[in-house]
Amino acid sequence: MLERKLAEKFRRLYTENSLKLKNYEDQLFLIEDPFDWIQLLSERSYVMREVYAENEELMAELWDNCSEEITPDEAELLYDLAIGFFFDDHHDFVVLTEFCERILPVFKEMDEPEFLVAIYHVLGSEYAQFYRSVGDKKGMSIALDYLRGSIAQAERYSQISAPEVREFIFRDYLQLITYLSGFYTEKDESIRLYDKVWALWNNENVQQRDSDNEQIKGFLSIIDDAFMAKSQNIDVLSEADREKYLSLLGESYRRAKEKDGEKEGTPDFRTCITYKWLRGDIKSEEVLEKLIKSINEILPKPTFSNDDPINFEIVMRHFKYACTAIMVLEKMELDDNERSSYLDRFMPTSMEILSKVPYRFFTGDMQPVCEQWYHAAEPMLSGELNKVQFIMQMIVRRQPFTYIHSQMVAKIATMIGQIILEKEPELLIGVRGMETLEDIQKSKAYILSFITMSGLVHDIGKCYIPDTINRQNRSLNTKEYATIRKHSEVGYREAQNNAALRPYADIIIGHHKHYDGLHGYPLGYDNSESKEKVIIDLISIADSIEAGTDTLTRSYTKNKDFEKLLSELKAEAGTRYNPKIVKLIEDSKELREELGNLTGQGRYDIYYRAMQEILGNAEEELPNI
Repeated sequence: MLERKLAEKFRRLYTENSLKLKNYEDQLFLIEDPFDWIQLLSERSYVMREVYAENEELMAELWDNCSEEITPDEAELLYDLAIGFFFDDHHDFVVLTEFCERILPVFKEMDEPEFLVAIYHVLGSEYAQFYRSVGDKKGMSIALDYLRGSIAQAERYSQISAPEVREFIFRDYLQLITYLSGFYTEKDESIRLYDKVWALWNNENVQQRDSDNEQIKGFLSIIDDAFMAKSQNIDVLSEADREKYLSLLGESYRRAKEKDGEKEGTPDFRTCITYKWLRGDIKSEEVLEKLIKSINEILPKPTFSNDDPINFEIVMRHFKYACTAIMVLEKMELDDNERSSYLDRFMPTSMEILSKVPYRFFTGDMQPVCEQWYHAAEPMLSGELNKVQFIMQMIVRRQPFTYIHSQMVAKIATMIGQIILEKEPELLIGVRGMETLEDIQKSKAYILSFITMSGLVHDIGKCYIPDTINRQNRSLNTKEYATIRKHSEVGYREAQNNAALRPYADIIIGHHKHYDGLHGYPLGYDNSESKEKVIIDLISIADSIEAGTDTLTRSYTKNKDFEKLLSELKAEAGTRYNPKIVKLIEDSKELREELGNLTGQGRYDIYYRAMQEILGNAEEELPNI
């Protein structure tokens, strides 16, 4: 049976291990001297392996001491652990969800609303955070059901003594309204939820307890914003639902008007003019002029060197004003020149701020904002290179170790690509429409650029994978492992929606598929049908070389040098790996030496350079494409 002493030991040591790794990662972003930085990275690698082993032991010990059927006393201990981790911002998906799912049946039996709200909130929040970015509908459905379980306890609000747990109910209304994307899921549910949350706030019992609760007021303000953001998809509503939506939005408008609704550049001003535009009271041209004026002349500029919440609020204001301007533009019937004319008047200011948010600036909060800004602004950009640079800025570089890995894969693949061009260029016939050896000889620079870019973007899907998977402070559970295996499909989906990435779509989805097409993943993808098959094979080999020799950022990698890794490539040539590419590597002594240096000491230089790019201290060098 689980005892308090063991539970406290688990929390203390697991927390210490998390903070230990966080401290190393914080230092990696602060140290400027290359030698000191490399030394710290090596130390982190050693500590990461120690933490991994100890956390595995702690998890095993905890569950070994729990009863097969959790008792009420054990449930309370696990509840304290889970809520403690949650309030301390240790969002470890496995720890929090496994604890809460094991104890939920016990607290359902006890029928205690305070415990139920907290457990449902933790489960809903963690599932949503884990599955939202990868677009996993099944996972998000589970998250939404847990959040619905939380708000269902609102009718017993007066029985919940802890104010922070009462706050969870409003937070979960916010999450539901936000995550019910547009009006495409349960079209009228968002409308009903919005109506209910304001009715709850105006309830006498709620006002008696929480009328002065600034946290809840903040949630309600964000709920107003989230509800208005749904206007982008208002066209899918029935006439009755549209009128109900606009009626409720009118209440938000009246609240905003009573505050700063007449003051340009404020959140309330944006609410008021957007509502008037939706009602047809002002024309698109007029609302755009007001938005553009606020963006360029009125909104203050944030100071990124200062982590003051005011600066975060300023960034969010720029984000919402720019997204609203884009939404209005999308609804207007304009030719390309007219649209470009409007974009040229506000996008430079918006891009200057939103595309240059430093990685260390409110990192966790900014991650979803950067994703949303990318998806809002990318269709407005012209030029393939601009679009690729934008996704590298907003998405890839905000996952430091994925970015570093991609830099290494690109370098390795380009080095091997040069040998292919020199020794067996006929392997590349068919790639990017090259039909003859003459085509290939004329296009060597283009082919190498294509190979380099393929390496840089091959793991784009991993940038949408939850951060908890990338921490490597313990082994992955089945849900996490299944999710990490989806990264190639997530990346493929992104590439299909982005004209600049579309040429690399087959490489993105196929780089974990084996050469023979029989194994690897995704199972349903047939790499033999791709005209870029040889590039898929090349990136697959480069990926294996990089990952197999990386002991600095991977807690599970055994200490291998390049020659040991090459023997593995040879052993699986013809099944997992393209035998012709493996043979070219094996036969080139110079290439083997270069790859040995790059995956050994040369790795440190690539890592340091990549980190400087992430910090904005160096410009990323993209090939001409």
